[in-house]
Amino acid sequence: MKTLMFILVAIVLIACCAALWRFLNLRSQGYPVVVRSLPNQDGRHWRHGVLLYAGTSARFYQLRSLRPQCDLRFTRLGTEIIGRREISHFERKFLEANLHAVEIAHRGKRYEMALDAQGDTALVAWLESGPSARRDRNSAYNNPRPI
Repeated sequence: MKTLMFILVAIVLIACCAALWRFLNLRSQGYPVVVRSLPNQDGRHWRHGVLLYAGTSARFYQLRSLRPQCDLRFTRLGTEIIGRREISHFERKFLEANLHAVEIAHRGKRYEMALDAQGDTALVAWLESGPSARRDRNSAYNNPRPI
């Protein structure tokens, strides 16, 4: 009985240390965003986290997660901005007033990111700083797979 209790306490302690390390480590890096997948009901399923830009990919890490790797990965060539909107009255209750939602599509899936103006500028700059798919010799655009 004591060994079972010791094992449970050790597992909980390790999980708490991993969550604290992830939270403190990621909070100081990247750009804070709130992300949700679409389609979704108004104001539902937003996830707080940080967006880390690294070369050709942007990685989203949820702040309240124990996963050692990123929760979402967006590639530069596979991501496009669909549109922008102001956050709804309902969303203002739990999101900051200076945020707006940016709808993006990544390889057939749609997401919304709640960003401020600086975060929106960073996202657009990251997307536009890469070469076009037509200029990238290794892209699927120039090297289609045979059917």
